[in-house]
Amino acid sequence: MSVRNFMRALTALVGGISIVMAASSPAAAITYEKNIGTKTMVGPSYWQSGYWFQGAERTSNNLGVFQANGDKWWVLDNIKDGKSVVVVWYNYRNGSLIRTGECKNNHGAPSWAVCDKDYYEDSTLWAKTCLYDSATGKYDPCNVAGWEFRVSDAKVL
Repeated sequence: MSVRNFMRALTALVGGISIVMAASSPAAAITYEKNIGTKTMVGPSYWQSGYWFQGAERTSNNLGVFQANGDKWWVLDNIKDGKSVVVVWYNYRNGSLIRTGECKNNHGAPSWAVCDKDYYEDSTLWAKTCLYDSATGKYDPCNVAGWEFRVSDAKVL
């Protein structure tokens, strides 16, 4: 076998192995979506059907709200404590995590902030509402009673 034919064969072999490895490797890593909500002074009608809501730190002074119609996160910061309020969410489809991220209100109290997302209607969300301390970079405390609910109507599963 000539050197030229050997190099062609080696190139073909390496190329073939690369294709097989790419096809069999796990899906690309999921990017964490960090959103700062747009400040608004008017909040949603979260007590109505089609909404899910949860207080941070088991209070209703700071809230995370999901609006099914429009796939919006609303975040209320209602305590002047120097901390932000954030909803941390995980989006699942057919049992697999497909997206994850957060919607943060860092506009100070009292204010609402809204993040406009776009989820698959047949997917589910798991979310928890937290306080965020920018001085330490920590999400604490969080409401440990996170919930899983449907994107289509915000009904808890």
